[in-house]
Amino acid sequence: MIVGVDFGTTNSLVAYVGPKCKLEIIPNERGSRLTPSVVYFKNEKQVLVGELARSQMLARPEQTILKVKRKMGTGHRYKVFGRDYTPSEIGGLILRKLKNYASDFLGKEVKQAVITVPAYFDDNQRQGVLHAARLAGIEVVKLLNEPTAAALAYGVHTKNEKTVLVLDFGGGTFDITLMKHSEGLFEVITTGGSTELGGSDFDEVLARWVVETVRETNGVDLATDPIALQQVYNHVERAKIDLSSVEETNIVIPYIAMSPNGPIHINLNLSRSQFEHLTKELLKRTEELILTTLEESQTGAEDVDVVVLAGGTSRMPAFRSIVCSLLPKAEIKSEINPDEVVALGAAIQAAVLEGKIRNIELKDVLPHSLGVLDDDGEFVPIIERDSTYPTSAAKIFTNAYDDQDYVEIRILQKRRGTLVDLGNFRFTSKKKWKKNEANIAVTFQINQNGVLEVSAEDLDTNEVAEVTITGGVFGGGNQNDGEMLERRGTDLEVI
Repeated sequence: MIVGVDFGTTNSLVAYVGPKCKLEIIPNERGSRLTPSVVYFKNEKQVLVGELARSQMLARPEQTILKVKRKMGTGHRYKVFGRDYTPSEIGGLILRKLKNYASDFLGKEVKQAVITVPAYFDDNQRQGVLHAARLAGIEVVKLLNEPTAAALAYGVHTKNEKTVLVLDFGGGTFDITLMKHSEGLFEVITTGGSTELGGSDFDEVLARWVVETVRETNGVDLATDPIALQQVYNHVERAKIDLSSVEETNIVIPYIAMSPNGPIHINLNLSRSQFEHLTKELLKRTEELILTTLEESQTGAEDVDVVVLAGGTSRMPAFRSIVCSLLPKAEIKSEINPDEVVALGAAIQAAVLEGKIRNIELKDVLPHSLGVLDDDGEFVPIIERDSTYPTSAAKIFTNAYDDQDYVEIRILQKRRGTLVDLGNFRFTSKKKWKKNEANIAVTFQINQNGVLEVSAEDLDTNEVAEVTITGGVFGGGNQNDGEMLERRGTDLEVI
């Protein structure tokens, strides 16, 4: 059995295709279909994940970790009980809990999964998710881009050719994918968005507003009190959700702090229009990202037939108003629960791989260009952005000096003008070359998960080297701290 997993910033889900191709979300131990992506360290050996972990955020925020998805593929470390943990370790604990839910529900151990990631994730971030899955004891049969998963959930029975724009606005990321769909073929044209824009950023704006209001009114800075601040975040998130269905709400937090004049109670009225005014820069950014994605693909708004909305943040009326204004002729599809649509799409892809569902084909594209730095420090692309994968490309390199027995190449990924360092590649020869004598063919290959694999060959000797990438977040060669931490992390008990 292959299940579909939506590993989210705020919540995670696991789904599968049951008898008669019925899509099912697997509930957690409390019967909820959403499992908070939260980890609480009870002690050095035991952790709680999900609902039980979230309930500890107020009492013990220093032992609670949330929004780890935003740190995947980075060198960030979490320190708890004097020990450091990588984002992949924390993500692995969440995925292990989902694996346990699925195994218990289905009555047999689940070992394989389709796991979704933002289409805009770079190679390091994808590697981070793969590391997390490995630590959870899950074989990833495919990393599936989240917008593609959402389109799958909506488009299985669509036969006419459509230009589809998927807007996946989750808790931590805003993912945009433009694709063509016809007769079961989903062919991605381009991707866009941001891995640093999501519902949590709207929470951040509201939390700052509440803290500043209390500071001005009562002279107390709640930002210096972790427990009080966590209460603020919890309540503004609820207020944000409320304002998707009502015109105004109240943020009420009694006894949040003490002042010289006695206890402080928060009771603030927040209207939808005020919320939209406070977050206008974030809303403007979503509009700009949508327009940029369309412009880069030379697609006019009138060419978009269908807009698929996914992610809880897509419920915001202001966001939907932006979408309707930019794409007035498009059919807006949001009838499937936006919190669940990605997980359901992942389950469909799992069923396709198992042979339960047929006549569906995906052609996804690389969100960022991959290449190297030349002698002048300029980026030289080897595989261009928007290339359909799996794919591969090669480039020949030589040596710069006499008596050199290796070439070293810096591997980079270009994200809208920003270079992301993936590490250094070294090819070592059994002989010493004269200057410019070497002819080393370096091949970049993007596998089905959108992850980079590198190989190299000396064209003169046909010697093929086992490639080692060093210096990146997941670099090999010397045993780095991250790898040691992740192996050690498997001794944690998820309860």
